[in-house]
Amino acid sequence: MIKLDPDLVAATQQGSRAALETLVRSMQRPVFNLAIRMLAHGPDAEDATQEILIKIITHLGDVKETEAAGAWAFRITCRHLVHARKQGTLEALRLDFKGFAADLYEGLEDLPDSSIQDAETQIMIEEIKIGCTLALLTCLSRSLRAAYILGEIFELTDTEAASALEIDAAAFRQRLRRARSLVTGFVEARCGIVSPAARCRCDRRVTQALRLGRVERGHPRTPPAETPAPSIAEVRANVAKLERGRAAAALMRSNPDFTTEVGRFVVDVIDSA
Repeated sequence: MIKLDPDLVAATQQGSRAALETLVRSMQRPVFNLAIRMLAHGPDAEDATQEILIKIITHLGDVKETEAAGAWAFRITCRHLVHARKQGTLEALRLDFKGFAADLYEGLEDLPDSSIQDAETQIMIEEIKIGCTLALLTCLSRSLRAAYILGEIFELTDTEAASALEIDAAAFRQRLRRARSLVTGFVEARCGIVSPAARCRCDRRVTQALRLGRVERGHPRTPPAETPAPSIAEVRANVAKLERGRAAAALMRSNPDFTTEVGRFVVDVIDSA
C-alpha cells in the first residue's frame, strides 16, 4: 500500500532534505486515501495525514531494513487510524446503520427533469454519492472499518492486511466477513445504485443536501481526485453485472483516488524542528 524507495529512505536517514521531500510526496497520497475512508471527513483526514507523516519521518531513523520501510510506514498509518487518532467529526455523530438509513430517507425529493442533467447538479450528485459511501463506513467500528477498507476496497491479501493491522490472518478474515455482511446488507436494501427498487437515490438527496449545507452549488467540497470518478450511470451499469455480494464492494471502489498537498506542511514542520 505504501511503497518507498530504499535509496530514498537511506538518504533521508543521512539528512538529505531533497530525499525527505520526495519521500513525503510519495507517502502523502496513499496515507490520505486511507485516512479519508477511515474518517469520512476531508479536514479530519488531512489532519490525520499530517500527524501520520510526521510520526513516520521522526521515527524513520529506527528503520534498519530500508527495503521494508514501506510496510513499516503502512503499519504506523493503520495503527494511528485504528487506535491513536482522536474521534473525527463524522465519528462524533455515532452513526449506526439504523440511524444512517433514517438520515438517508429524510427529505427525499425528485429533481425536475430540466435540472437533473445540469453540469453543476451532476457534480453535486457525485459529491453526495462519495459522501454517502464514506459516511456509511463510519457505522462500522474502527477495527471492522479498517478490515473492510483494506480487504474489500483496496483488495489487499489476507496476509498483507493482517500484517498492516498487526493481527493474525484468521482474525482479519473474521473481521472482514463481519464488516462485509453489514455493509452489503445495508447497501442491497437501501442504495438505488445497487438495487433499483430502493428508495434512496443520490439525485433524490440533492435538495435535502442543499438545505443542510452538505453540498453547495458551484463549490465542490470533496477532496480533489487524481483521476475522475466514474459517473453514477457507469457505476450502476458495472454493479448490475456483478454477483450478489460484490456490488457493494464495487460501489465503494468507485470513489476516486484523492490527492492532497499536506506533505508541504509536514516538511516545513520538520525543518522548523
